[in-house]
Amino acid sequence: METLKYWIWLSLSCTPGAETFKKLIMRFASPVEVYDAEDEDIAACIGSKSSDYNLLIDKDLKKANKILDFCIKKEVGILTFDDIKYPNSLKSISNPPVLLYYRGKLPDFNSEFFVSVVGTRRLSEYGRKNAFSISRDLARAGAVIVSGMAIGIDGVAHAGALSDDKITVAVLGCGIDVCYPKQHLRLAREIVKNGCVITEFCPGTRPLRHHFPIRNRIISALSPAVLVIEGKEKSGALITARSAFSQGRVVYALPGNVGNVNSELTNLLIKNGAKLCTCADDIVYDFDASAAGKLNPFVLSQHVPIDMFEVLSDLSVSAVSQGDRIFKIPRGKRSKTNELSKKSSTENPLPQNSTSSEADLSGFDQTVVKIYKKIPVGTECAVESLIDDDLSLREVMKGLLKLEMGRFITMLPGEKVRRNF
Repeated sequence: METLKYWIWLSLSCTPGAETFKKLIMRFASPVEVYDAEDEDIAACIGSKSSDYNLLIDKDLKKANKILDFCIKKEVGILTFDDIKYPNSLKSISNPPVLLYYRGKLPDFNSEFFVSVVGTRRLSEYGRKNAFSISRDLARAGAVIVSGMAIGIDGVAHAGALSDDKITVAVLGCGIDVCYPKQHLRLAREIVKNGCVITEFCPGTRPLRHHFPIRNRIISALSPAVLVIEGKEKSGALITARSAFSQGRVVYALPGNVGNVNSELTNLLIKNGAKLCTCADDIVYDFDASAAGKLNPFVLSQHVPIDMFEVLSDLSVSAVSQGDRIFKIPRGKRSKTNELSKKSSTENPLPQNSTSSEADLSGFDQTVVKIYKKIPVGTECAVESLIDDDLSLREVMKGLLKLEMGRFITMLPGEKVRRNF
């Protein structure tokens, strides 16, 4: 326990994603040795002009002790580079994290088979369906699904694994005590029950934009196989794919229609050496020999039906596709009566909670309309308050997911909801 504070100090002194730590462990035997080293020795190792030099010669342990106390109090695990459970796959890259903070149950990183699944936040129905089914089948076959818990493909991939009660790992671009995105609080809790959430960023670290490209190298390094589902040519998933190629991982991509913006990245990757993947079999059978005993391809032939929307609803996964925005009223020909009606409504507008909103909800069933009407106008309410004798929690969550997809409501932190109209 005493040496943990030095590991934390060292992690605070080495910029995430930089090669500083790799240089230090090649010269010093432990973080205590780095801490006790003379300034000249640090300079000789990483250079006095390194951005981390001033951090490494600062011997103040106050922040490290504070973080250690926090982790003990909040039961946050710390996996250091010298721990036997630390992933060997991370040790082999040029810029491994000094340590990993984690919540949940650590899988055996050095014996189980991992597949990283990544893609765009603005997914299509095609991407959502395949991200869910492929991730679920891979998990059923014995693979541990790794992703970043982001809105879109990431969340769907985690949900696919959880739908069969399998392990999944989420790699964050923020502190272990920060839920980002906020919409995925319920998902994060379920991931912790069945797997773990990990990060190299210290507790309290905000989800800054530049953290995510740094985080992506961990997502790719943890797995021998990296699957890209959808994305624009310059999307963040491209960074993960590039990291995977440079780390010697096998990159797979889901093919898409030529000309479809969400298929730009995957089609480009296939043209440049990525393997085509249309189902879990493509990955499982490729690694059947090298991952002997870790994967069971025979389960893939067993069809197990499941309602994807029900799973996404239960887990509050935010994964709205472009195809979900279909709740519009057909426009008929204008008539004199319609013109008068329009004029009347303009002169005497109804309040927000008027029954005129029923027209906008014509694409929903009565249960969804009832849930919508129970949400008060102008203020947020707890999801729990919508449950009654006629509406179960499952029905409420399914209805809220449909309303969120139609942009009629906004889900808020703390399992609360607010009407948008």
